[in-house]
Amino acid sequence: MNQASSNAADSLGYSLYNYLNQGYFSKDSLLCTTQAHSSSFGMSGAPVPYALRNDNAISIILLACFCFIVIFGSRSYGLFSRQLKTLFRAPRERSDSIRETSGEMHVMVSFVVIYCLLLGISSYVLISEMVTSHFVFDSNAFIVFLLSAVFLAYFFVKWTMQSLVNLVFFRNKKNIQYIKEQVFISVCSGILLYPVVMLLVYFDLSIKSAAIFFAFVVIFHELLTFYKSWLIFFRQKGLFLQNILYFCALEITPLLAFGSMMVMMTNSLKINF
Repeated sequence: MNQASSNAADSLGYSLYNYLNQGYFSKDSLLCTTQAHSSSFGMSGAPVPYALRNDNAISIILLACFCFIVIFGSRSYGLFSRQLKTLFRAPRERSDSIRETSGEMHVMVSFVVIYCLLLGISSYVLISEMVTSHFVFDSNAFIVFLLSAVFLAYFFVKWTMQSLVNLVFFRNKKNIQYIKEQVFISVCSGILLYPVVMLLVYFDLSIKSAAIFFAFVVIFHELLTFYKSWLIFFRQKGLFLQNILYFCALEITPLLAFGSMMVMMTNSLKINF
């Protein structure tokens, strides 16, 4: 008797299972819920695509950059005001002494590091959208840090070479003043670039608009550098042609060489199928 009851229960369960598979109870909410939570039905969903806005490392970097700009920018208000007042003004020979303290110069260098981080993030977005989205490294944050380190090395090597060349032809006081102006121009470029990076990461700014503004920042940086080199080194002598040669040799040539190196580096980082 018990064996017959067990066989009947198994037969009933098997029949219900067949009915459920065939969709006879598809409108039954209880059975649909059971089917949805059962591991025997359904299929795995597609993975969520990677986005910079979901990367915790990138979010931490941008948040830290914002806090640093707000806190140290407010504390260095006097330094920025002095630099802005003399940005488009010819320097006086007697007031060519170094007025910035070591702490203020450390803040300026830290702003340059932030500028390199922003350049690394924007370059990663442009490369992943326009060139490739498959890299040899699995960590996208590592690629951002690598690109930022390359930009930081570029500024360090360029300013070191310019200092060595300027020491040969100009006085040390003018050389120090020119490097200070270079650092401040980089700080201004980083402050201009920060809102664009935020829009690019979190608000889906178009790549075309971001590339146009990125080119505007580079042109702004180079034009100010050209103007400051003329004011500091060549204004009193009236040597405008020499200033063009100086600018092409120590600004445009390193920039073109760096661009070629970035193209080769991008080809090395991407996976060629």
